[in-house]
Amino acid sequence: MKKLIIFSIVILLSILIIISKGKVYTGPEVFLPGFKHGQNIEEINNVNIKNFIRLGKDFNDGNTIFVILYSEKTFFNSEQTTKLIKLEKALLKMKNITTILSPTNIPKANFSSQNYVKNNTLQKDILKDKMAQNLISKDGKYCIINVIFRPNVDSRKDISKIENIVTNYFKNFYLFGEPVIDSYLFKELLKQMYFYPVIMFSLILLFFYYQTKSFKSSLFILLSPILSTLITIAMLFLTGRPLNTLTVMIFSFLLIIGSGYGLHYYNSFYKNKDFKKTKSHILAPILFSMLTTAAGFLSFIFVKIESFKELGVLVSIGLAINVIIIFELSPLILSLGKKEPEKFGIKYLGDKVAIFSLITFVVLIIFSPLILKNISIKSDMLSYFSENSQLGKATKIMQNVFNFREPISLVIENEKVFLASDNTKLKKFTRELEKSELISNVNFPFNIPIPLLYNFSKTNPVLKYYIANKNKIRLLIYLNQDGYNNVDKVVKLIKKYIPYDNFYVAGSSLIWHDINNSILNAQLQTILFASIIIFLMILITFKSIKITLSVIIPISFTTIFNFIFMAIFKINLDISTSITSSILMGLVIDYSIHLANDRSLTKSSKQSIINVGPPILANGIGLILGFSVLLFSSLKLFKSIALLLILGISTGLYFTLIIQPFLLNFTKNKKRPL
Repeated sequence: MKKLIIFSIVILLSILIIISKGKVYTGPEVFLPGFKHGQNIEEINNVNIKNFIRLGKDFNDGNTIFVILYSEKTFFNSEQTTKLIKLEKALLKMKNITTILSPTNIPKANFSSQNYVKNNTLQKDILKDKMAQNLISKDGKYCIINVIFRPNVDSRKDISKIENIVTNYFKNFYLFGEPVIDSYLFKELLKQMYFYPVIMFSLILLFFYYQTKSFKSSLFILLSPILSTLITIAMLFLTGRPLNTLTVMIFSFLLIIGSGYGLHYYNSFYKNKDFKKTKSHILAPILFSMLTTAAGFLSFIFVKIESFKELGVLVSIGLAINVIIIFELSPLILSLGKKEPEKFGIKYLGDKVAIFSLITFVVLIIFSPLILKNISIKSDMLSYFSENSQLGKATKIMQNVFNFREPISLVIENEKVFLASDNTKLKKFTRELEKSELISNVNFPFNIPIPLLYNFSKTNPVLKYYIANKNKIRLLIYLNQDGYNNVDKVVKLIKKYIPYDNFYVAGSSLIWHDINNSILNAQLQTILFASIIIFLMILITFKSIKITLSVIIPISFTTIFNFIFMAIFKINLDISTSITSSILMGLVIDYSIHLANDRSLTKSSKQSIINVGPPILANGIGLILGFSVLLFSSLKLFKSIALLLILGISTGLYFTLIIQPFLLNFTKNKKRPL
């Protein structure tokens, strides 16, 4: 009873801490190598971050939201043009918005104070103006309003207000831009915390009830990872740290993975009918299963990205707390069910099936390099979202209709004031850039002499967007999809052709490029560390090289097949999917440990499959059911993780139940493992 009171107090305190101190942060800088919580973003030792901040200070602008409007009638008529102008005026009344770039307010290409609106109607002449290419489509049915915010303003808070204002004038529209992406991401992360775990809990509970034939036992099996999650999250919030895009997944990981330990415990308890015998029989395999799974997650501590480290440490702590709860509270709460747990008719299928399966696995791996080369290393905030989401649809329009992604800014600083002759130099430079297949177009009012541009910008906020002072101007370089994916090549082109010495390039695509460069290194480091630690743990446990190899082989195949599945389903190696290999290594090794441990007792692979095969299969199916919930997420980030984990767990289950018994027949362990 004393233990129950202590745990109740701990849980109550954890809930109070979560309620009072809980925060969720979705900023992309958490994926930057070198970023630390609480650190001022300006202190990050990354040139592209520094340039991005510098840009905001130089031009006194903050985030940009793109309002994509659609009209079947086109915008070349008085009715639609009038609504467009009214919308712009309504948006400019918002205190946090400084500038609106729109087809109705850009100056004419022939250097005139006039714009392309005549008699309250947008003129088709605008289609000939290069500056307008990213503001109105060739058929006139789509147009874009660039809403530019003041510096250091949380533009995400104004998104709903912008939506309400736009709705008053246009019914068909989308919002696009980093603040919008961040807002959608935040909402989805809240689902990851509160909504998805409830569905996961329900599905796993029903299946475990089917396997154990005991509702009370199934409830306890799932209660332990929930309690461990609450304690772990409270520990995080107690340090003042928020949940981020990666660490928010500990809710799902602990619930799904942690439930497996309780399931193995109950099946052993039903067999032994006694808590002391159960502890003696199952403590070692559950403990080492937890440690090897933790090793997979702890491999993230060697990655130079703080959010990876946090996820690894938090899940490992949660799994350890989960095991403690199972062994400490089960004698107080758990009781035997009246019916024998479901066996699923599991038996060893024979050596022929095992040999055929093993040969098939080996052949597939031999030819895997032919498809593995097609895996793309790519990550950005847009890759988080599925194509059918609102942001996915907005992205399609931006890419297919306007052929661009969010532009990068080229800021040129001249020691002397810019002269009219500099316009000629800039035009020549721009022509060289636009020859590249990576660049959609370069935006700048080239036909206005720069000295006059500065004077006009004092009264025209649109022109002010391009010039900070007489010595500093900004060119917007719009990239197509290939340019966005190869932004480093774009920077090289700029350096090759630019006729000025002092300049810098800024944009979110450059920051994501740095993040992508760190992903491959992170993947190699985590796999190497997890492999070494797991190998040593198994060797210490079973004191046999042969048994260790028979246990390690399934995770080796599962890891390789994880990349094969990436190539087959065209899943990018990105921030989210880079963590799946180490996770799968930690999960699949659990099955091998339980099987090898039981085989050391029975001396028969066939009998061990009958003994531990049902809980292994039930555990695997429980994991699959849990992760399958994420397949319905609007975040592609979670969908990709879920699909790879489901396929990887299925591969590991097949290898463990079909092939590993055959491999264990070639081993001899004279001593019982630790």
